[in-house]
Amino acid sequence: MMLLRLAFVLLLLLMSAVRADEDSAQRLESVKQEIDTLSDDLSQKKASREEMYARLKAQSRKVSELNRELRALQQQINEKNASLQQLREQAGIKEEEQQQQLDALYAQMRAAFINAEPSYLEMLLNQQDIATLSRGSTYFRYFHQARKNQLETINQLLSELNEEQKALLLAQQSLEADKARQLEKQQALQQETEKRQHTLAALDKQISGQDARLSALREEEQNLQSLLDKLAREREQQAMAETKQQQKQTVTPKSVPLKPNTPFSRLTGKLDWPLSGKLLARYGSPRNLGKLKWQGIVIDSPTGHDVRATAAGRVVFADWLRGFGLLVIIDHGEQYMTLYGNNETLLKSAGETVQAGEVIAQSGEQGIRGLTGLYFEIRHRGAPTNPIKWLVNRG
Repeated sequence: MMLLRLAFVLLLLLMSAVRADEDSAQRLESVKQEIDTLSDDLSQKKASREEMYARLKAQSRKVSELNRELRALQQQINEKNASLQQLREQAGIKEEEQQQQLDALYAQMRAAFINAEPSYLEMLLNQQDIATLSRGSTYFRYFHQARKNQLETINQLLSELNEEQKALLLAQQSLEADKARQLEKQQALQQETEKRQHTLAALDKQISGQDARLSALREEEQNLQSLLDKLAREREQQAMAETKQQQKQTVTPKSVPLKPNTPFSRLTGKLDWPLSGKLLARYGSPRNLGKLKWQGIVIDSPTGHDVRATAAGRVVFADWLRGFGLLVIIDHGEQYMTLYGNNETLLKSAGETVQAGEVIAQSGEQGIRGLTGLYFEIRHRGAPTNPIKWLVNRG
């Protein structure tokens, strides 16, 4: 009997262990399925985010291109307006000259009629002496020649006025066509801007959590550093290639010596600000996310203000970069670079040379910072340095 009870207890324990193993296996399988689901969800979110970044890049480029075209078109319209005004003034002068000539001719004809000078035929019939006849003939010849010259002058003025009126009409038609094109591009720009704003809002919603934002910012900084390292390598390779080319040349062609620019390293405290505006963020100040700090400064500015190069150099990058919007990077030599981010429009392309004070972009509100101003950095050997010590003191 005791053995039977013991066997029954062992059987219960064995059945309980089997059920426990089955429960553990089920729990393990459930956890595994949950992990797979989360992994798939994260992958989908990442893919969706990458798609939105790609969309934002394309939209930002389109907005910049439309703004650039509108800027060029506005310049053409201004030039044509000035030319049109000049044509109107010239036409007005011709009309005034024409009226003066007509008035003068009318006055002469009226005077001749009032004075009732005898005609050449009348003098001949009166059989006046030959001297009087000769003087009368000469007088009338001069009078008729003067009148003929005046008539030719008037005809010439009328001809010129007609041509200028044609030019005026053509200029007006061209101007109206440019204005119609401008209206179309403005409408296209508005549509692209709205699309970009929707994409930005969707991205902000996806990375609204503090951890997600921190991760995104770190990724953006790594992307920028990778880009700067790449540009530095390309600059080094280019310098080596130029040195080899110079060594191969046996005859140096004659060239006009260029006045060298002041080395960037000597411009501490002398650089003009890329645009005017109050500081929204200072170099080294915390970004309220982990231990991250600003590596540059943010200058407040409404959308569309001109951004100027702080020093002469060569544009080595002009494109969209995640977290920095439309970005311009200028190489100033001595391993110094200036960075101008968060732009709405790029007005320069990679490879172009710029001078200090030259307009290179227009400020905007791109990127994902939600800032309406310019992000400005100065880098030396790839490392950020405080831009304030390089810029002119504004007091």
